This record gives sequence, C-alpha cells and structure tokens, in this order.
Amino acid sequence: MTAPAPHTVLFLHAYPFSGAMWDDQRAALEAEGFRVLTPNLPGFGGEPGAITTLEDAARDLLATLPPGEPLAVVGLSMGGYLAMELLRQAPERFTRVVLADTSLRTDGPEKTGDRRDQADRVEAEGRDFIVHAAEKEHSPATFRRVRPMIETATREGIAGALRAMAVRGEHRDTLRTLEAPLLVLVGEVDEITPTELAQEIADAGRGELRVIPEAAHLSNLDNPDAFNAALLGFLR
Repeated sequence: MTAPAPHTVLFLHAYPFSGAMWDDQRAALEAEGFRVLTPNLPGFGGEPGAITTLEDAARDLLATLPPGEPLAVVGLSMGGYLAMELLRQAPERFTRVVLADTSLRTDGPEKTGDRRDQADRVEAEGRDFIVHAAEKEHSPATFRRVRPMIETATREGIAGALRAMAVRGEHRDTLRTLEAPLLVLVGEVDEITPTELAQEIADAGRGELRVIPEAAHLSNLDNPDAFNAALLGFLR
C-alpha cells in the first residue's frame, strides 16, 4: 500500500544555524499548499537551552509534532543526524524522508576529538572562530545568509550540539528497516559529506540519490532552485 502523501513537512536545520536556513524551501512549499515546520533546536535561533544528546532532542521534538497525520521530515547535516534519530524512535510518524548532505556513520576518533576541542574552545572564547571558519567554508553568497544565524547561536548551544554529534550512533539499521520512501540529496561539490556518503545512505534505505549541481555542503542555500525542484517532485 502506498504511504499517504504528507501535508506537513518538518525541516531540521544544520549546525550551527537555525530554522531560517529553510526560508527558501518554506516559501516554495507553502506556495504549493504544504504546512511547513522549521523549529530552532536548543541554543540556536534564539531558542534557549542546549542539546544534550540527539536521542533526547528527538524525543523532545516528537512530543511537539502534530499527532494523527502523515509527516515528512527533511534534515540536512546535523539535521539529518537528528532526522535519523527520529526515524529510529518513531518511524511510523513519517511517510516521506529527505536526507541531505549528511552521513549515517558515527565520527571517527579524530573527528570526535575535534568536535570536543571546538566545544571547549567556544565555551572559553566565544563563537568568533566558528564564524571565521564558516566564511572559508561557504561561498560568499551563502555565508552572507548564514552569518546572522551563527551569531544568534549561544556558546552553550554550539558546545552542546558539538558534543552531541560527537557521540551520536550509527543509523545503518534504522535505514535498512525504513518503510517510508527516501530521497537523498547532496551538493555536487560537498567536501564534508561527499557523494559517496550520500550513496551509502540511499543504498541502506533503498532510496533515490539526487546530486544538486553547483552546490557544496549547504545545498539548499547554494542552489535553492534545484533543491526545491527535487524536493517538491518527491513530496507531491
């Protein structure tokens, strides 16, 4: 039996940004009649608190979602990690899944240590070095969009997210048992979670892989027209 098409779409933002990173997608989907949810995770976009673990963040988020209707979830990077945790805890809630520029794997020892070091540093020094790193990582146009989002993130929020990502679990089994249709999106020149990691997700979840041309890690911001076209084609 075909899963019902969702009316409500939950977007989960990347680190260290906010729900505002989905403004282009919100406009496109609302124009097509979808209800769009773009929550700010704890410590981001003016939201108080901090993420302790992705498991707890998913559990708290599930309690806020509208009951009794089919939902789609779209997660990019850290938002993808959280989306997979939602699917592990409550796969029956979602009838469409979109994972973008993310990975089903855990971090290796070097990356884990780097995240913990960054968490300690941001608590001690503030977020300026995070802003400078983002400027080097993203195109000028994308950096102009995300800089205000980084600057609204709290030290505690950034540090909490880093530590939570460092200890996250692998979700290969989550995707292998996924019954909802899966779309995997990845920027053509994403060096952080490249195409081979996206293909691994698609293979595990028996999903479709779409490469977003002329886009890096924030593919929804680097090429919103192509991202939105793929997204709407999948959700309709």
